[in-house]
Amino acid sequence: MIRIAHGTVVPLETDEHFSSATNATTSNLALKRSWPFDYMFQELQADDEARLETSAKTVEDLCRLGKVMGEETTESKPGVNMPAIYTFFGQFVDHDITLEMGSSKISLANPSPITLDQIPGNIVNSRSPDLDLDSVYGPDIDGEFAPRNGDTDELRLASVAGSDEPPRRDTLHDLPRRDNGSAMIGDRRNDENIVTSQLHVAFMRAHNKLVEKLTFEDASKKLRQHYQWIVLHDFLRRIADPIIVKNVRFRAPKFFTPKPQSFFMPLEFSAAVYRFGHSKVRASYDMFNRHNPGGGLDLLFSRARQPLTVGWVIDWTHFLRPELGFNLPRPIDTTLTKLLLELRPAQLADPDPEGNLAIRNLLRGYILRMPTGQAVANAMASDGIRPMTAYQILSVAAESQREVLIESGFLTKTPLWFYILAEAAYYSRGYHLGPVGSTIVAEVLIEVLRKSTDSILSEPDWRPTLGETPGKFDLEDLLKLAGVF
Repeated sequence: MIRIAHGTVVPLETDEHFSSATNATTSNLALKRSWPFDYMFQELQADDEARLETSAKTVEDLCRLGKVMGEETTESKPGVNMPAIYTFFGQFVDHDITLEMGSSKISLANPSPITLDQIPGNIVNSRSPDLDLDSVYGPDIDGEFAPRNGDTDELRLASVAGSDEPPRRDTLHDLPRRDNGSAMIGDRRNDENIVTSQLHVAFMRAHNKLVEKLTFEDASKKLRQHYQWIVLHDFLRRIADPIIVKNVRFRAPKFFTPKPQSFFMPLEFSAAVYRFGHSKVRASYDMFNRHNPGGGLDLLFSRARQPLTVGWVIDWTHFLRPELGFNLPRPIDTTLTKLLLELRPAQLADPDPEGNLAIRNLLRGYILRMPTGQAVANAMASDGIRPMTAYQILSVAAESQREVLIESGFLTKTPLWFYILAEAAYYSRGYHLGPVGSTIVAEVLIEVLRKSTDSILSEPDWRPTLGETPGKFDLEDLLKLAGVF
């Protein structure tokens, strides 16, 4: 959900990149190197009225809108009553199922909508659309699997430096690293900020706890299935309308219906809707641990991708206990913390210099031919969904945004990402996604889960066994299993 480094411009991988993928027991995904992206609402691509007008004025207006999407005060808005860890877990899930590669046709410096024939082969997903934890186990983009601890079934962890006193139980709270500091993990994006990095460490430690009694294969399957349970029964119900999630869970999907032999990740999901999490990110996260009273967002990124010191090993208490009043996620609305509008080049994984994340998201949606929010809502009319009115959008837009929305025509043809943020703010005061956002996120993640390796949905009686309460397992239980909380 905090996807900043999305859309890296690199050449397509070759089959040789996976030649070192020898641990076939992790999953069968090393046999395939890429998966397609496509459109969830393909019929809208033929309708010019369903998309923003292709013009220099549209680009100018999108940039104007992005510039006024920062918080209007220096104080962050009051948070929603949700553990802060779920903001970063959303990013973790994203890194497990999507990674745009080979997107050479996308240039924020020269934004122009791609043609439909440029999608196959030019924009591919190099992360399997499978909730299988391959971001932890691998393979990575070079075909390498997460290293083991010697000849054991444990995943290799690194000790933190800086103190003779371990943060909890032991010193193994860092990712395994190369000499240059880069992490040897299935998806290196999980090392782009300290919180996601520490969450990744927790999954590795949970695996190592399980292999005390199980084989590597059985441990990875058990952890994978408990992770899927968290996504379905914990995470989804927090970020989307619980009624919509329940309805999607127990009926066939209405809008995301790819054929099994050509399963794809929808661009509406990856390039617009799932980026709602950018609005939830706080400017700073307090009470890291007894060594460090807090950390601004810039510190969370600048201290990543290098060996971790004991002063930055997270005490998860204030990321799990919203009743303590710390670190509550921002509500989903049409603004972002201003730090995300001032990203430094080191925080970006592509050569485009634009450091305003809102502008980046809006321009990417334009380049990738995103339908407008109203067009998508109309396409979902069979589910009782109706597009927001101009008045409803204005009622939740920041004061600084209203003039741009009116002058640009975006009130009636709203960029999909902005529409999703406004919809959440209007229908739930930003506590969770609105009707369009909830339906798309629920249908995509549940369909991905249905087709995932060792899917819990293929075993109707499957229930979690690793939590303190029978039949219950959430992120707090995972951290306890890992011995970090």
